Amino acid sequence: MSENYRKYSKCLERSVKHIFTNFLGDASIKTVAEACKKADYKVWLEIEGSFCGEIFLKFPDATMKKITEQLYSDVKGKALKQASMDIMGELANMITGTFANQLQFLNHDLILNAPEFENDPIPMKALYENISLTFESVFGLFEAEVFFRNEEG
Repeated sequence: MSENYRKYSKCLERSVKHIFTNFLGDASIKTVAEACKKADYKVWLEIEGSFCGEIFLKFPDATMKKITEQLYSDVKGKALKQASMDIMGELANMITGTFANQLQFLNHDLILNAPEFENDPIPMKALYENISLTFESVFGLFEAEVFFRNEEG
């Protein structure tokens, strides 16, 4: 396990926990060893600069539905799916922004792109290291991954 893997893994874990604790009010969030069986909602957010890669979030339908109901209790039916997509994009922005903020303390110069919902912006991942964490929250399980490589000067 590389030194970067340890540093970036801690940054990802702190970022997810910070957003879920402070934005969604879930102080019980923790990493777990099990994986999600299904990922109905997927979002990618590409990072460019001295840290090159992406954050990939995967949410089962039940988890995303509970998060959406927490934030928009009056949304029902077909509007629930669109609200879930909007919230998922915002969660990706907040988690990636928090992650990027921590990377700046490690002297990384970064550019963040908009969330992608249909296509993975980095389809060829053979040259990237990977961190994959599963989180258990009061809303259910979900996964967060980081694919990365450090770019020289």
